Amino acid sequence: MAEKIPAWFASAVSRYLAPEIIRIVDERVTRSESALKDLMNARFKAIEDSMNARFKGIDDRFRGLEDTMNARFATLDAKIDGFEKRLDLVQRVALLEAKVREIEAKS
Repeated sequence: MAEKIPAWFASAVSRYLAPEIIRIVDERVTRSESALKDLMNARFKAIEDSMNARFKGIDDRFRGLEDTMNARFATLDAKIDGFEKRLDLVQRVALLEAKVREIEAKS
C-alpha cells in the first residue's frame, strides 16, 4: 500500500498534518492530565479532611484525658500539702511532748 501513495502526498502529510495531529494529541493529553490532577487533588483533599477529622477526635480525647490527669494531680498535690502540714504539726507536738517530759523529769 505504501507503494501506491505518491511521495508528494507523504511529504505534504508530514509537513502539514503531522504538526496539527501532534498539537491535537498534545492538547488532549494536557487536558486529560489536568483533569486527572484535579481529580487526584480532590481525592487527596478528601482523604486529608477525613484524617484531620479523625485526628481531631483523637486530639479531643487526649485533651480530655490530660484535663482529667491534671485534675487528679492537683488533688494529689493538695493531699500531699495536707500531709506535709500534718507532719509539721506532729513534729511540733512531738517537740512539745519532749519538753513536757523534760520539765516533768526536772520537777
